[in-house]
Amino acid sequence: MVYNKILENIKSNKTAVGLNLNINSTHMIEFFGSMGFDWVFIDCEHGSMSDSEAENMIRAAELYDMAPVVRVSANEPFLILRMLDAGAKGIVVPHIDNKEEAIKARNAAKYPPLGLRGSNYGTGRNNKYGSLIENTEDYYKFANSNTILFALIESKEAVDNIDEILSVDGIDATWLGPSDMALSMGLPGKDHVQDHLDKVVKKTIEKGKISAATHSGPDQLNEYENFHKLGSKVLSITSLSLLKNSAIDWQNKIRNLD
Repeated sequence: MVYNKILENIKSNKTAVGLNLNINSTHMIEFFGSMGFDWVFIDCEHGSMSDSEAENMIRAAELYDMAPVVRVSANEPFLILRMLDAGAKGIVVPHIDNKEEAIKARNAAKYPPLGLRGSNYGTGRNNKYGSLIENTEDYYKFANSNTILFALIESKEAVDNIDEILSVDGIDATWLGPSDMALSMGLPGKDHVQDHLDKVVKKTIEKGKISAATHSGPDQLNEYENFHKLGSKVLSITSLSLLKNSAIDWQNKIRNLD
């Protein structure tokens, strides 16, 4: 049984530090994994990954004991099942705006009696092809508790319905989507949605669930500090923003030598 590094950190009251990646690069995952990152967010909604590419990225994460978390492109059971069968330890489901959509995601991600997830026990890499567990009932219980289902909260409607969404057993966590939330309110930017984001984090923590805040840049430590203070223990940075900031800074310093 392969445990979830995010859950291990949270149980030890430690922040789970992650990396967001929306390009197909197993080498990038290995590179950051060698630096000690706890988990990686593999974006199959805005990224271009195929199922096979995402599976290889999950393999790369496992090499460095990183928990692979996959954002699927839609709240569809077959998309969720494929990534779980590939070995994802967390699933981020976009556009969870109400209780009904939360239940649909839960049913796809969790085994009975909690959900309706189909079993590939003994034939899938997510359970080592059945080689590590003798009792299938124990495996199903373990998988349900070891797999984190994140509801992506990215609209005002979702914020208005946050209590109902969090009431769904099997929704383990929330994931903030500030940019789309701002657009749902008719405005670009993020400043005007801060109160809504804070509300989601507070409500999530009050329910004893996990809060993830993941879309701030490397120069926005104040945002991380705010969400961490409110209770978010799952924090990450976009890999390209890290590279971009470092590349621009180095380039400017070299050009200033002229």
